[in-house]
Amino acid sequence: MKDLLYSVLGIVFGAFLVFGGIATLNSGADCGGTTMSAGETCVTSSKGSSVERDAAGQQAQNKRTGWMLIGGGALMSVGSAFWLRSNLRSRRARRAATAPQGYPPAGGPQPAPNGLPQMQGQWQQAAPAPYGSPQAQGQWPQGAPGYGAPVYAPHAQNQPQAGPGYNANPNYRR
Repeated sequence: MKDLLYSVLGIVFGAFLVFGGIATLNSGADCGGTTMSAGETCVTSSKGSSVERDAAGQQAQNKRTGWMLIGGGALMSVGSAFWLRSNLRSRRARRAATAPQGYPPAGGPQPAPNGLPQMQGQWQQAAPAPYGSPQAQGQWPQGAPGYGAPVYAPHAQNQPQAGPGYNANPNYRR
């Protein structure tokens, strides 16, 4: 969430830099917020050193500064826009990866119960009964779509219960 906020702030700050650069380009010869006229000098101090410029030199310096602000702001805005796009795509991919699988999309066509596509004009086959549904004891759903005959025989109804002297496990050795 912080990445989304930072990328949007980067786009906004880059746009401010671009507009500031345009304003600096259009300012002409400006020294400390005042417009210079021909014959005046502008003295700027930075870290113990000072630089003197006449009106033409100050106007050239302002143009360089304006173009650097426009270029830097454009790079920041475009880079932040790509960062935002990347974050949104990765969030969408994470959301899709954690979505429950196996359910049809809402409002989409429903698949046939046996998983095969249903053709128009055909009768829909009955789906096999779910596990635990009431069926006759000892019977298996024979010929139901998607099921073959059982590989093993069903358990007998009346198996002997383990009691004294009898072990239900035939592999048990005493």
